[in-house]
Amino acid sequence: MRFLPRRYLEEFFLYSSQFVIFYIIILFASPPVIRPTDVALLTLIAFLFMQIGLLARFGHRPLARFAFSLMTPLGYSGMQSLSGPVFPLDMASFFLWATAIYLGGIQALGVWFRRKWPKRIAETLLTLGTVFTFIFFYFYLDLRISSTKAYDAGELGYQGLIASLALDNFVPAFVAFARSSQHIFFMFGALMFGLFQMSDKIKQISLQARLDSVYAVIEPPRLDATQQQLYRKGATQDVAILYADLWNFTALVEKEGATETMGLLNRYYGLWDLVVRRHNGVIDQFVGDSVVAVFGLLGDKDYAENAVNCALDFQKEFPYLQEDLASHRLPLVKHMSIGVHAGKATVGELAAAGGDRRISVLGDAVAMAARLDSLCREFRQEMLVSSPAYKLLSLELQSKFQTMGEVLFRGKTQPQAVYGQK
Repeated sequence: MRFLPRRYLEEFFLYSSQFVIFYIIILFASPPVIRPTDVALLTLIAFLFMQIGLLARFGHRPLARFAFSLMTPLGYSGMQSLSGPVFPLDMASFFLWATAIYLGGIQALGVWFRRKWPKRIAETLLTLGTVFTFIFFYFYLDLRISSTKAYDAGELGYQGLIASLALDNFVPAFVAFARSSQHIFFMFGALMFGLFQMSDKIKQISLQARLDSVYAVIEPPRLDATQQQLYRKGATQDVAILYADLWNFTALVEKEGATETMGLLNRYYGLWDLVVRRHNGVIDQFVGDSVVAVFGLLGDKDYAENAVNCALDFQKEFPYLQEDLASHRLPLVKHMSIGVHAGKATVGELAAAGGDRRISVLGDAVAMAARLDSLCREFRQEMLVSSPAYKLLSLELQSKFQTMGEVLFRGKTQPQAVYGQK
């Protein structure tokens, strides 16, 4: 699957690592007498980046979300026990574990829940946990700085320094910390910020629920009455055909359940519907994972350019589709292919036995676009454009493509050039 930088950055800054980074800074700022070895610190950083990568890839699964959230504290504790002296249970190590278990568990529940209200409850618990964890690490940093100063001034011995940071000292030390009006103001501000963030997240959950309801009822678009009347008797017209499908979709259907497959297709169809409409195209049909879109039915002269721009637009949106699928625990599609061809096609209205009518496009142009789509796997390209379509593009758009070779299409006597993205 292609790298999802947005998902990785969200995981890095919002979900799995901000407190670990804070902890690493605290450890690096500690005096050598109580600082873990460099090997342990580097191990902590390495485990952190592995954890973020795994959560960005598999974090849409509840069990994986919880299990991988424990990687960093597990790796750090293991290396600390192997490379350094054993101290009494330290506050930071304990809360590093507690934070990973609590936040990882709540995040896993948030992924597992599908209904809106359980997700809101999970988000509330997650926000409160985040706020209290941030307050603790600020408290721990303040305690570590003051204890280190006392040690350097000779007011604390080595054992006293270790005891001041031990878990047994948490309650008396935190009570002393909370007596300061400055610290009370800080904790109140952190709580208010957390509540504002929680309110924003709950709004996002409500918006996502509404979007889900829209995705659930999307149907293939149809031409309006005026356009249907235009093609009711049938006509031959210059059009551009976009043919697209997903790689290895049959194997994915066999592996996943019916509910997951339908959820994937609803979002896939929905995105194509939006993007095709954006570029003055019409969806001819959805068949399985295959999409056939037609450009030029409205008489626009830039139909080939609209088709190619539509394909490029969908490619830009495809990573966001992958993120959306991951967030809903739906099967992840790794690759797709698109073929674009321009030529004459027969356009007419077809009537089903029940009386339903729809506009359909027939002819060699559709077969050529489908063939280009299948050739994408052979040329290891995500999009191929035929020579007739390429010649209709502007020079600016042509500059984004290069010749991939020549292909002899069925029914043709001469091979034709095909163009792929640079």
